Amino acid sequence: MNFKYLVSSILVSSIALGTGFFIFTEASTADVVVEWQEGDNSSNIQKAIDSGDDTVIIPKMNEPWVVGKRIRARQPNQKIVFEPGVLVLAQKGAFQKINDSIMLIEADNVTLSGYKATFQMQKADYLNPELYEPSEFRHNIVVRGAKNFVVEGLTLKDAGGDGLFVSHGPKAQGESIPQQRFSSGVIRDVVADNNHRLGLSIMSAQDLTVENSIFKNTSGTKPASGVDIEPDHEWQKLVNIKFKNNQFIDNDRNGIQIGLGKYRGENITDVSISFDGCEVMRNKESGIKINTNKAGAVDGVRGKISFKDCDIDTSGISGIHIKSDRVNLDEAVKIDFENITVRNTGNESPESAPVVLFNTHAPGVVANIDFGKNFVIYDDAKRPGLLTSNFSRKHGLANIHGQVKINNPNQQPSFLSDNLENVTLEIIK
Repeated sequence: MNFKYLVSSILVSSIALGTGFFIFTEASTADVVVEWQEGDNSSNIQKAIDSGDDTVIIPKMNEPWVVGKRIRARQPNQKIVFEPGVLVLAQKGAFQKINDSIMLIEADNVTLSGYKATFQMQKADYLNPELYEPSEFRHNIVVRGAKNFVVEGLTLKDAGGDGLFVSHGPKAQGESIPQQRFSSGVIRDVVADNNHRLGLSIMSAQDLTVENSIFKNTSGTKPASGVDIEPDHEWQKLVNIKFKNNQFIDNDRNGIQIGLGKYRGENITDVSISFDGCEVMRNKESGIKINTNKAGAVDGVRGKISFKDCDIDTSGISGIHIKSDRVNLDEAVKIDFENITVRNTGNESPESAPVVLFNTHAPGVVANIDFGKNFVIYDDAKRPGLLTSNFSRKHGLANIHGQVKINNPNQQPSFLSDNLENVTLEIIK
């Protein structure tokens, strides 16, 4: 039998004993059901979490669970369940600090499970400088150096930053590198909607799976994308990150953005990132945008980024945009595509195109891309289906392979470059 306790009754026992701690009698592993109250419920929820119980339940009420302070999931091996219909609502006027968030996961083996439940912040208020100091870091959920976390079923909306932010652990005093350099876990069946900066931000992760989730309607400040995978330090990690069957739709800039420009130095780790079964639709700039390295840098990252069974549809500037300035080809990340469809993209300006290979004025070439054998572009504009920028044509391309089939009665030839090294790419009309 599974016993349940109200947090209020547990508090009475603990106060009577003068201990300040939760005391369980018979069933120390019983579920704790949080008791709702008028006003701010963050202390109620925090006390339940701090009980250390295996399972904490936030039940469905007729009113939102208003919270005015960050809730810290700091007890390991704990499942926090938000029942269907629960709305965890950021209190108006609260979360004034620029790094405030509704929930922080900082312990290992923590699960947030909330099918048909919602976390909602006050995005419109945060954008009002008369009410709040401007910030892009007021996130719904932050994961800091937690291993084996799970976030499932939740809708995360209206954040002043990201729906979900995943990164390394905190630095101890005097440390330049944190002891826990990454987070690991699973994000599944999540909807990130109308967040200010990103639906999902991944700064440092290893063994992370993101599946069956939707990242949509991001708008407000750059990158304004569905997902951004972008480390800031060479000691961070992007290892074994897997996206499976996700949607990236109606974002103000890009559906999927990967930025590796800052990821350089002696201590970087080879990246391994895969997208399998993705739907990328109606994003205002690029469906997929990748920056492989800092322009002119020779110490960039290696590894592999792969896309399989992905449809990119109706993005404004380009379907796929890859920026690469590789000087040392041995230090260049590889990008692979398999079974990709790019449809009705790049219609915002005459200089747009379905697929763009971009290079800056810095020395280096666009390198290490394999389009596979089933990469198809559907278009009807009078232009090339695959466009190389002026500097790409000047500096050249290296290690570009595969086949690109272009279905366009009005297409113009795709000129790559006169400076080609190990390029076997075949463009089929």
